[in-house]
Amino acid sequence: LAVVAYKKAMGSCDDQLIEVTNKNGFFKDQAKYLVVREDVDLWAKVLNEENKYRRELIDQVVATALPTADTAQQVSVTVKAFMSADLPNELIELLERLILHDTDIAREQFRSNKNLQNLLILTAIKADKARVMDYVNRLDNYEGPQIAKIASHPEHKLYDEAFFIYKKFGMGVEAIEVLLQCKEDIEKATDFAQTWDKADVWVILGKAQLDGKMTKEAINSFLKAEDPEYFEDVIAASKTGDLFEDLIKFLLMAPAKIKKTFLGN
Repeated sequence: LAVVAYKKAMGSCDDQLIEVTNKNGFFKDQAKYLVVREDVDLWAKVLNEENKYRRELIDQVVATALPTADTAQQVSVTVKAFMSADLPNELIELLERLILHDTDIAREQFRSNKNLQNLLILTAIKADKARVMDYVNRLDNYEGPQIAKIASHPEHKLYDEAFFIYKKFGMGVEAIEVLLQCKEDIEKATDFAQTWDKADVWVILGKAQLDGKMTKEAINSFLKAEDPEYFEDVIAASKTGDLFEDLIKFLLMAPAKIKKTFLGN
């Protein structure tokens, strides 16, 4: 009865409600009240690391209180409270429950919310890298290019995840650049180029092969791209490697452009 009375006070008896629910183990009631109350200062108080009941409260917020939140504002305030309290792992629990495990049709607005999906992935990048690949695979409504850039930063080194995101969002050039520049895996880059089969990707692969003294392979990539942009480098490398037969194939691919360049000189 005391809890009911304190709830009806909506603010004037917050301390008393927290004390009673802590003392009697009514953490589900406390969690639901906090979500509905939407009070940043109150959240800060209960999520303080000195609160010995914090874990029990968090469990109820994740399991029962937030999944039954009525408004986007309630969700927003709760999420911000966990962020302010610097609880990244608990925030991941919270967001997972909202985005990945809540199947209620009425709550689709939270599952598909771009900001929440971004936050879940970015929090995992910083606090629990092992979860990132699963998230970027299962989720669809997030800022792929921006998140991939963060993931591929040397601070995080999530190169496989960045590659996957770029590929998922149809960004072949960025995907192969991760393989070549970050992973330095020309074999996997070659496999990707064969699967993607776009001219701009073949050109990037060809240039990397040329720089790596893989002239024969580079010529093959440029032929598939039908792009003679690096013809001067190809000619020089072919002469050095006595690859005249391959060079002839390359020169026959786009003689007009090459001829125009030479005449311009």
